[in-house]
Amino acid sequence: MNATGPTKQSTKILIDRLEKKAKSEKQKVWKAVAEKLSTPTRRRAAVNVSKIGALCKKFPGKTFIVAGKVLGEGKIEEKASVMALDFSKTARKAIEEKKGEAILLKQAVDRKIDASKLMITA
Repeated sequence: MNATGPTKQSTKILIDRLEKKAKSEKQKVWKAVAEKLSTPTRRRAAVNVSKIGALCKKFPGKTFIVAGKVLGEGKIEEKASVMALDFSKTARKAIEEKKGEAILLKQAVDRKIDASKLMITA
């Protein structure tokens, strides 16, 4: 069986934009995110806010990238900045209640972001 990538056209466009951003800004982090998004949907990351909360305590000041969906299971105690392909309603609410940022990757592509403050989570 051949490996397949995303079937959603918007995800294919996002992958292409991330790869172009990686080349133009010479930041490998965007290429890594594009590669993770290129996997089939069933193999993409699904991260709970509780894991992001634990990572915030361990790595303060970082912006976390999830190449998949952020789910609302658990609690978050810290202010967090998270970029993801998608957020559940409860995850977005939990992050924003703590004055954090829940940014979709398609919006993040247009921003100027310091790569040293980014961390990919799985």
